[in-house]
Amino acid sequence: MYYSKMDYSKKALFYNNTLPKIQIAAIVIGSVLLCFAIAATVLYFTLNVTAVFCEDQVQTVYSFTSDNEKILAKTPFTVTKKDKLIPYEVKSRRKILTLAKEHTVKVYDGKKFIKKVKVTGTVEDAIKKAGLKLRNGDEANLPLDYTVTDNINIVVIRGFKVTLTADGETRKVNFSGGTVKQLLKKEGIALSDMDIVEPERNEKITASTTVTVKRVTFKDKKVKGKVPFETKVEYDDSKFEDEAKVKTKGKDGKKIDTVRDLYIDGKYHKTETIHTEITKKPVTKIVIRGSKSRPGGYLNGYVSGKRIISELTPPFKIELDENNRPIKYKKIIRGKATAYCTGTTCSTGVRAMPGRVAVDPREIPYGTKMYIVSSDGRWHYGYATASDTGGFIHNSSTVVDLYMRSYNDCVNFGRRNVDIYIL
Repeated sequence: MYYSKMDYSKKALFYNNTLPKIQIAAIVIGSVLLCFAIAATVLYFTLNVTAVFCEDQVQTVYSFTSDNEKILAKTPFTVTKKDKLIPYEVKSRRKILTLAKEHTVKVYDGKKFIKKVKVTGTVEDAIKKAGLKLRNGDEANLPLDYTVTDNINIVVIRGFKVTLTADGETRKVNFSGGTVKQLLKKEGIALSDMDIVEPERNEKITASTTVTVKRVTFKDKKVKGKVPFETKVEYDDSKFEDEAKVKTKGKDGKKIDTVRDLYIDGKYHKTETIHTEITKKPVTKIVIRGSKSRPGGYLNGYVSGKRIISELTPPFKIELDENNRPIKYKKIIRGKATAYCTGTTCSTGVRAMPGRVAVDPREIPYGTKMYIVSSDGRWHYGYATASDTGGFIHNSSTVVDLYMRSYNDCVNFGRRNVDIYIL
């Protein structure tokens, strides 16, 4: 749109005349609002708010005076010479006034009735007027600053001695009854969540109660450690039970434990792990093991997958039945067997080794060939010959003493029933 020079001049004149008026109006309005704000602030910081209680009534008084009598005069309450004004300041320019009237109350010392008293004021005033004194640890059934009303019963609850041990100090304290937690609060003993309190914090206290506070502190530290690897067995039905090979080698992982040393009253108590961070996962060891049973018969030191202890090679074929026991034999001798691993030479002069066993030669002559298996079938000693004399022959019911490679093998075998097949 096209404007002439005259249009621009009129426009400029309009702005030049209007803007000062708007600015002046804004300044005036701002000044008025500021005055209101100042006045409101002054009013807020000089105005007193008082709640005046009389019996079961309450009157709120707003005033610029702090004089209690003048404040009371602004209420509808009737004041007599016997009345008592009890002030209580809540905070600056905020307070409570109680206009106490005279009332008759009953005062008890425990279960004992003392007297009726007329009192204008608080429970504490009534107790004093009845001639009773509150000792340390004594309490009343009502708060001491409670303003009395007609026909109430005020009971003084006498405290009793309680033994209190805390922070390295044992002392007798007066307590009028309640829980352990209330006693500790009364005595100004602060507790942490970890502190040990005996009895429990919510347990009621009696005159015979002993309260003990044990301070628990701790120190945390980081400890590096290993995560043991696990072993997993995978079965291969194409291999025999006694065949196994490692598919994956196991490798321990790494971890960082956050451990906490606990101290009770400054003395070390115990260490516990509160957090574990795995920094390197362990590698599981995988073992491939056969699941196929070996065929029946005495083969390569095994019988149907079970390892034969004897290292002797039989001079003839020993055929076994489905229970892995000899099919052909002369007789069976059943009795107790023990194991030994000492000595290098048998009494017959041959070298000691698994398969050459000790016997009572009067019962089993030297050179007797036999096959020995535990009665429950769990142990197969295998082919053996009577080659040594057992030290048991004079004072034991043992029938045969089996030679083994190590002391651990002997311990594992122990003493058990065996079947001796004489071949």
